[in-house]
Amino acid sequence: MQAIVYHGPWNIQLEEREEPAITLPDEVIVEIRATGICGTDLSIISGEYNAKEKVIIGHESAGIIVEKGRGVENFNVGDRVIIDPTYYCGYCENCRKGLRNHCFLKSTTEAGVSIDGTFTKYFKTTKRFIYPLADAVPFEQGAMSEPLSCVLTAVKKLAVTPFYNVAILGGGPIGLLFYLALKQYGIRAGTIYETSANRTELITSNDILSPGWYLSGHFAPRKHQYDLIVDTTGSMLEKSIDAIADGGKIALIGLRNNQQTINPREITDRSISIIGSIDSQDTFKHAVDLINGQVLGLEKIITKAYGIDEFRDALSDLGCNVAKRQRNNEISSLKSVIKF
Repeated sequence: MQAIVYHGPWNIQLEEREEPAITLPDEVIVEIRATGICGTDLSIISGEYNAKEKVIIGHESAGIIVEKGRGVENFNVGDRVIIDPTYYCGYCENCRKGLRNHCFLKSTTEAGVSIDGTFTKYFKTTKRFIYPLADAVPFEQGAMSEPLSCVLTAVKKLAVTPFYNVAILGGGPIGLLFYLALKQYGIRAGTIYETSANRTELITSNDILSPGWYLSGHFAPRKHQYDLIVDTTGSMLEKSIDAIADGGKIALIGLRNNQQTINPREITDRSISIIGSIDSQDTFKHAVDLINGQVLGLEKIITKAYGIDEFRDALSDLGCNVAKRQRNNEISSLKSVIKF
C-alpha cells in the first residue's frame, strides 16, 4: 500500500508499505477513506515538531472496517467508523487521574508521530479507539472529529459562558473549530484575527461566520477588551495579557517555541487565568456526536481534497512548500484532506 512517510525535516516521501494484519483479538483494520492534513503534520514536515523518522504521518481519519479480531463485538466488517488516534493505556498514573491526553505511554504510541499513522490505505487500531460514523456524513467530515475533540477539551477547561466577549487569534482550522464550538456553548459574538489575506478571503467567500462574528487582519485591541482570548498561534501571550479583561481567561493552544515576557504580579492582581490545552480528554464522543448530528457546517471549512499522489500539492496549498523548504502565507485552502 502507498503511504506518506517522514524521513526528517522537509524529507517526505510516497512509499510502498506492507499492509497491517490482525494479531490480537481486540484489533480492527480500517480502510482509510479520508485523512485531514493537520497543522501538526505541517510542523513535523518543517522540523518544528519532533516525529520518529520513517513513520507514516497523519492522524485525522475516518474509513470502513475491513477486518476485525474475534474479540471485537461492538463493530462489524463494513461499518463506517471514525478513528481516535490518541492512545491511552488507562492504567498509568496520569490516566488514572483523568489525564488520558498525558498518558505516560503517549511518547511511543502516538499515531502519525511515534508510530505509523493514517496517510495510507489501511490502519490498524483496537476496538477502544473507533466510533461509528453516520451513513449521511461524508468521510472527510468524520475525519474532523480529532481536531474538534481537542478544541472541545479546551472549551470544557475554560468553562465558558454565553456572555463572554471573545477573540480568537488565528483563522486556520483550529481557530474556526473554536468558533463553531463556542457557538455551541451559546457565544454569539466575537472577532477572529487572521493575518493571511488569502485565508481571510476564503473565510469570507465561504460565508463561514454568522452575524455577530467579525474578521480582522491585525490584533491591536483596546486595553482589557476581551473576556476570553484563544491563541491558536502560540506567539501572542504578551499582547493577550494587555487585551484580556480583569478576571478573563487566555487559552494557549498553538504549539510553537518562543520566549515572551509577562509580569506574574499582573496575573494575580487582575485574576487572569492562563490555560494550556492539548489533545483530547474525554471529549471524543462529544465531537463524534456533533459531527454525526451535522449541526456545525463543516462542509464550509473543508475546502480541498486530494489523492495521495497529490500530497505535495496539498501541502503547498496550505503554505508548506516542500520543494523550497519553507512555510508561507500563500494559502489556497482552509482545511484539506487526502481521500482514498
